[in-house]
Amino acid sequence: MRFPNKYQSAGLGIIGAVLCVGLLMGCSVFRDYSGDTCDGRKPVGSLEQAGRDLVSAAYAADRGGVCRVTAPFPGGVLDDAMVAKTREILAERGITPQNVTVLVGEQMGSGVAVQLTDGSNNASRAIDISGTVIRDDGFTVGLPTELYPEVPEHPASPSASTDPAS
Repeated sequence: MRFPNKYQSAGLGIIGAVLCVGLLMGCSVFRDYSGDTCDGRKPVGSLEQAGRDLVSAAYAADRGGVCRVTAPFPGGVLDDAMVAKTREILAERGITPQNVTVLVGEQMGSGVAVQLTDGSNNASRAIDISGTVIRDDGFTVGLPTELYPEVPEHPASPSASTDPAS
């Protein structure tokens, strides 16, 4: 009877440890977040962090930083103009990286109401953005709603026509 050598045993032990850790962590180490986060990386740890990071990245004109904390939107690609417009909206409301306050509201499924404010109680200076819970792995936020391109409504398909000639 032949016993495995010490290198084979060590290799099997390492493989077993990786499998056990993967099972215990729910395989989050191996998860792909494409479709959940703009950059496909693991979402950030809190909505507060996502909101603060969004404001800081917008002021720095850092498209990658904005993408880091936002969710992708259907049919759209985050561009520099959207980042610049986000900064413009923030500046109009007096919200800066130094004074931003992130208010987390009610959760509705995976969606969460989130507001960015300048730290005052002046509701006219607040910006409503959406927050999203990505499983139990973290959070993303959206951009101000006026930045998202409007999705045209799809007309009825020709096959659904009630035209008797067809």
